[in-house]
Amino acid sequence: MSLKERAIKEFQSKIDSEEEIRGSIFAYYESESGLSGLVGVPNGNSTPIRGVLAYTGRNLLFYGEVFSKLPIVLHIPFYKIKEIKTGKQIFAIFKSSPTIVVIHNDREVFSTRGNEEEFIKLESFFENVNEMFLTK
Repeated sequence: MSLKERAIKEFQSKIDSEEEIRGSIFAYYESESGLSGLVGVPNGNSTPIRGVLAYTGRNLLFYGEVFSKLPIVLHIPFYKIKEIKTGKQIFAIFKSSPTIVVIHNDREVFSTRGNEEEFIKLESFFENVNEMFLTK
């Protein structure tokens, strides 16, 4: 089963039966805890987790995997989102890439790790999300 198939299966378990996925895209979730943070060692750097980002009429969803075994799942209802904005992520010395920041009870960062063409697609994805978010 592919990553996208596993993601869709996970999303279906998180949403109501009358909801449908309206759009999806591959993106990186910039986990601020870092991989070493997952095993109990603090890490100040973000860890990029490649996965599937999707939205419905009510929710923003992300599914990715660490080491192809440990699933990372985000389920953010639109009513909890306070703001969606662009930002910058530093990923190497003197290098940064644009990101999308979703602020709710926490702060989630999504990127394309410097791929400008893919970031244009990610911005378009979030324009659609914003339309759904603003109608709620």
